[in-house]
Amino acid sequence: MSQIRISRDLGPLPRGSVLRATHNKTDELRQALRTLAIKNQREQSRVFYSLREVARQFRVPVSTVANVYRDMEQEGLLSRVRGSKTVLNGLRASRRLSIRGLIGLPTIIANFLTIPEYRAFFFCIRRELWLRGFATTMFFCRPNEATEGTLLDQFKSYEVDSVIWLHPGRALRDTLLRLSDMGIRVIVISQIGTPGMPSRYYAWKERALTKLLTEWKYQGSVRKITVVDSKYYRSPVTEELLRFISQNLRLELAIRTFQHQDVSGFLRDLCDVKTDRIIFPCAGLASMFAFRSPDELAHLLKTHRVAFVDGPIDMPFAKVPDVLIDLVAINWQAVAESIVSDLVTHNAFDRDRHTTFEAEAHSRVSLKSVCEEMPARGIWALE
Repeated sequence: MSQIRISRDLGPLPRGSVLRATHNKTDELRQALRTLAIKNQREQSRVFYSLREVARQFRVPVSTVANVYRDMEQEGLLSRVRGSKTVLNGLRASRRLSIRGLIGLPTIIANFLTIPEYRAFFFCIRRELWLRGFATTMFFCRPNEATEGTLLDQFKSYEVDSVIWLHPGRALRDTLLRLSDMGIRVIVISQIGTPGMPSRYYAWKERALTKLLTEWKYQGSVRKITVVDSKYYRSPVTEELLRFISQNLRLELAIRTFQHQDVSGFLRDLCDVKTDRIIFPCAGLASMFAFRSPDELAHLLKTHRVAFVDGPIDMPFAKVPDVLIDLVAINWQAVAESIVSDLVTHNAFDRDRHTTFEAEAHSRVSLKSVCEEMPARGIWALE
């Protein structure tokens, strides 16, 4: 019987592939090789880089590369064949693998429709789970359905093995406990500082916010910052962080509260406020403004330097203004890769472990570019 020929067309390893001087080079190497593997994965299998080739390029021992390759084999990314070759598994091979488990993804409808960063998490986590052999089902719901038990009945009827819940909020603490009683394992991702919500994974913005506000003060001579909030659109942890950081930097923090008055009038008044910078701590509020009064919001972005510190917003029913904004956002692709890797090794259910994902601060980025990238992410993820 003739052997199946496996091609090697990945090209050389990227130049400058040298690990930073960190305390854990193995994790950094694993992240770099997983990124390369996923980027190069095609329908058919392909020969991957040899142990010695990677060790030489990244300047690490061969044993370190072997340990990383072993982990990637467990994930289903790599395989070993005769002749000491390492093979990058094809997507067709991945589809033939037995299903590792059924993962439930509870999703608040309003957040999914209006908050790009919330959507991005589900796009990324679904793709990573699919690539690693997990089946997923999304449960779209309203907040009251999650607390009243309707969602629990759906989890039970679909016989999900585990649930990954993004920012459930303290009101759902009893719901999470009931899931555990039903034998369904729960993985929670929440913000550090969320009261009464023990989580396996945390998102944290303090460093990114500190970096942004420090840059404002010392490079832009900023003294006064206006924070826009609302009773029904809140991000309490972020708002508390902003107060704390502003006090340390001796910046004046003024609060402008939207109280369900006319949106256009509120934004026009905001344009007239004498302030050095404006911050939206809640993406839901900013998205609501973008939906109800896109022209007034665009005018605000043109006349003031504005920061969206709860991730980006999109403007689906208006021409996106060609303006620069400041942005604090989570790299949800990296989050998804880390969580799914832990699922494969069962570390995701280790209650003694806690993983924190740091947000990143971006100064003067194009809102138009950010908005243009969002539909592409969604299309590829849902296919």
